[in-house]
Amino acid sequence: MEPKIRFKGFEGEWEKVKLGNVCSVNRGTRITKKELNTNHSYPVYQNTNYPLGYYKNYNVEANNPYVIIGGSAGLIGFSNVPFWAADDCAYFGDNDSLDKTFLYSTLLFHIAEIKRNVRGSSVPRLDRSTLIDLEINLPSFSEQQFIATYFRTLDNKIQSTSKKLASLKKLKSASLVAMFPQNGESTPKVRFKGFEGEWKKVKLGNVCSVNRGTRITKKELNTNQSYPVYQNTNYPLGYYKNYNVEANNPYVIIGGSAGLIGFSNVPFWAADDCAYFGDNDSLDKAFLYSTLLSHIAEIKKNVRGSSVPRLDRSTLIDLEINLPSFSEQQAIASFFRSLDRKIALETARLEKLKQIKRACLDKMFV
Repeated sequence: MEPKIRFKGFEGEWEKVKLGNVCSVNRGTRITKKELNTNHSYPVYQNTNYPLGYYKNYNVEANNPYVIIGGSAGLIGFSNVPFWAADDCAYFGDNDSLDKTFLYSTLLFHIAEIKRNVRGSSVPRLDRSTLIDLEINLPSFSEQQFIATYFRTLDNKIQSTSKKLASLKKLKSASLVAMFPQNGESTPKVRFKGFEGEWKKVKLGNVCSVNRGTRITKKELNTNQSYPVYQNTNYPLGYYKNYNVEANNPYVIIGGSAGLIGFSNVPFWAADDCAYFGDNDSLDKAFLYSTLLSHIAEIKKNVRGSSVPRLDRSTLIDLEINLPSFSEQQAIASFFRSLDRKIALETARLEKLKQIKRACLDKMFV
């Protein structure tokens, strides 16, 4: 068998083998939590791909894949550093004919097959025999290395983009705290140059109307229509021929995913589980969006119900917010708009890289 996409210079069929015939499939060794210490050097993988803690020794060298066999059974990971595989983590012995980074991508290619063999529900488990008997296809060692290098480069880009995205989101969270007054304060800790004086405390309902959207039925929706419809989540329920909210407006979901705050750059239809806000010349709507985000914990505390969560409009009407001058609102809104654009760009870039990886796993393995 041969893959659909291949690096230049390689040809011939790949060899079908059982994984257990080309490397040992080992179960890790149990250690207790009291043996772990954040001052130790080596991550310990047990039943997830987040370290359980850190240990003074390691039992697996760097640049090795592993498979979780208990807990998050079927989860496949890869460590660039030496690590300790605990008893719910399987790892693989060395073989001069098997590149371990290639093996990691091969395991990802077989992820659906591996997960089909996970048994149990309360405590999912994966038998090592599933991995031992897993049939994989191997090219020459040099072709394995070419493929491994390609996926290593791709994974590095994914990791770099993920870190950049996480950093931008962290910056946004910190800015929402620093750039808005907190705990009864009337001025923020961080302010743009040229602005001073106290912000005015007001109830949101006193500076703009808080409106409930209008119900439409699913049969009125059509993918060929122009305007997204927001109902009980920040993903469009569908598309409608009309809109009832102008572009560049925030909204709050009041039923379903109650307390979820969104912003639309295009005109949209707010359905009956979506609240939106009236215009006011003294209120910048993009600033209002960031203000609502800065009050997200307070808003969500007022969500009631569990099976069908709901948020009363009165929570939004009575919400106390702080308002600076309109020009300062615009400066703050511009900052967060720029930050949101960067977050959206990195989010799209990350999804594109993940799509490329999924496509390559499909076409570069057999």
